[in-house]
Amino acid sequence: MIGFKFTVCQNLIIRSVGTLQGDSGALFAAGVVGQSYQQFFPLYLEGGDDAVQTVLRENCPLFLRGHQTTCFCGKIQADISINPLHEVGGTVIGAEIILKSCSGCGLSGSGSKERQLIEIGKSSAALAHGVRNPLNAIKGAVVYLKDTYGKESTLIEFAEIIEEEISKLDGFVTRFLSTSLLESKFATLDVNEMLHRILAVSKFQAYEKKVSFVTEFDPIPLVPADVFQLEHAVMNVVNNALEAMAEGGEIRLKTETARRERCDFVCISISDSGGGMVQEVPCETPDSPDGREPEKGRGFGLFLTREIVQLHKGLFEIVSRKNLGTSVAIYLPVVSI
Repeated sequence: MIGFKFTVCQNLIIRSVGTLQGDSGALFAAGVVGQSYQQFFPLYLEGGDDAVQTVLRENCPLFLRGHQTTCFCGKIQADISINPLHEVGGTVIGAEIILKSCSGCGLSGSGSKERQLIEIGKSSAALAHGVRNPLNAIKGAVVYLKDTYGKESTLIEFAEIIEEEISKLDGFVTRFLSTSLLESKFATLDVNEMLHRILAVSKFQAYEKKVSFVTEFDPIPLVPADVFQLEHAVMNVVNNALEAMAEGGEIRLKTETARRERCDFVCISISDSGGGMVQEVPCETPDSPDGREPEKGRGFGLFLTREIVQLHKGLFEIVSRKNLGTSVAIYLPVVSI
C-alpha cells in the first residue's frame, strides 16, 4: 500500500477513510467509520503527546517525517501529515491524517486478520454498551443484601469483593466508551499483591470445579503498570486455565525475576493441568490465539491479554501440548516510570 488517509472530528471519531485498495481495504474503511481512531490506529506521538490532539488543540498542521508507527502487519516507516479541518469562519472541526510510504503494509491483501480485528472492535463496543444496565442492577442488589443482612460477616466480605469488581468493570466500560485503551494510567504495582486479589475472586469458580491453586511467589521488585488493565489481562489467563480444566486438577502460579534480551523482567507464570491443545502454540498469538474454535470464546481474551502485555513493553509466551496442559508466561520490564 502506497498510502491512505482518514479524517476525524474534534472528538477523535473517524468520519472518513480513503485511498485504501482491495477488498480488505473497503471492509476496513466501512468498519472503522464512527469509531474512535485510537481503537484502530496507533497513537501518533510527538513530544510525548498525541499528535492529532495537538493539531486540534493548537490549530496548526504537523508533519512527521519517517515516523515509526504500526499497522496490523507490524512496524512500518511512514511520512504522516496531520492538518486541521475548518468550517466556514475558521473554527476547527476536525483533522485530516495522511500516511505515505507505507511499504510492507498488507492492508490490500487477503484481509483475514483485519476482518477479525474489525469484528472484535464492533462487537466489543456493543458489549460495553450492553453490560452497563445489568451492572447497575447487580450493584443495587448487593447494596440491598448488605443493608438487610449486615450482621453476616461472610456475606459482607463477599459483597465487598463483588462491589469492588463491579466498580472496576464500570470504570473500564466508561473509559472504553469515552477514550482509548491506549490512554493508560501507569503506577508502581506489587505483582504478588495483584495475584492475591485475583485468587480471592477466582476461588469461587475454582471451588465449584474442585480445582486447587498452587502458588510460589518470590520476592520481586515493583513494576510500572496500568493496574486495572494488567489485572484484567492476568484474569483472562486464569479464567482460560479454569475453563480448560475438567473436574479436579491444579493451576500453578509463580512469580520470579528473569533476564531476557539484556533487560530485567518480573515473570508471571500460569500453568494448568488441563487437556492442552492439539499442537504447540507459538509465542506469537495466532488469529484464534489458543488454537481452539472461535465459538468456544477463548480467542478474544488471549488476544486482549497479548495487546495489554505489549502495551506494557512486555513479552507474552504460550506453550501448550495435548494432554500436557498449557503454560503462559508474562514478562513485565522492571524500569522506572
